[in-house]
Amino acid sequence: MKMNKVVKKIGLLACVVVLAACSGKLTNDNLLKVKSGMSEAEVKAILGNPTKVETSETLGIRGSSYIYQKGKNKVQITFVNDVVIGKSGNFE
Repeated sequence: MKMNKVVKKIGLLACVVVLAACSGKLTNDNLLKVKSGMSEAEVKAILGNPTKVETSETLGIRGSSYIYQKGKNKVQITFVNDVVIGKSGNFE
């Protein structure tokens, strides 16, 4: 039983560390680095994995939005065919 508690505590600690590392990327300075024409991979390298992804496809044109949430603040990065075309919001 004690080993099970230790494993659970280690797992919880690992989750906290991962979340803290991700939230460190969600700054307005990093958001300013995201530019039109960047790929989804480039955005993820700057901001990390999004909180939510919304995708759609019409007539062969793929659109997606990465939503990043930090507390009450939300940022949306919009892509067409895997290329940034716009962004809105801030992390203040």
